[in-house]
This record gives sequence, structure tokens and C-alpha cells, in this order.
Amino acid sequence: MKARLFTTLIILSVCVYLIFSMASAGEAGKAREPERVKEVIDKALVQCYALEGSYPSNIDHLKNYGVIIDTDRYFYYFEAIAVNIKPMVQVILK
Repeated sequence: MKARLFTTLIILSVCVYLIFSMASAGEAGKAREPERVKEVIDKALVQCYALEGSYPSNIDHLKNYGVIIDTDRYFYYFEAIAVNIKPMVQVILK
């Protein structure tokens, strides 16, 4: 009887641990989303400069390079300084 109760408690505690671990992993991944989006934008900026010889003057130009601008989820800060200087980009989760 004690062995069965002990086994049940062990299994229950493992299940609770797994549930909390999955929840915290999901939150950590969500916190990194803007960072990943910025990496995609930075790669598209470099590709644009390599192919066109200049950086784009606005973020919408990056749609030509497969970047999806999701204004419902993110705020984008894009500051183009000059055609030969990489623009400043920030992505913030709404």
C-alpha cells in the first residue's frame, strides 16, 4: 500500500514538473521572438546591399527579400541614415 502511494506521488510530481517546464519554455521562446525577427531583417538588409549596392530607405522594401512585416504583433523602428550605412532596426513585441 505504501509503495503504491509512493509511486503515485512520484508520477504526479513528475507530471507537475513537466507541465511547469513546458510553460516556462514557451514563455522564454516568446521573449526571443523580436530578436529572431530582427535577425531576419538584418540578413535581408545585407542581402539587399549586396544585390542592389545600397541599403533600403524604408522597411517595406525588405518585402522584396521575403521579410513579412507583422505590424499587428510588433513595433518596428527603422532609421535609414545613408544608402551606404546599415539602417538601425529595433523590433519590439506589442
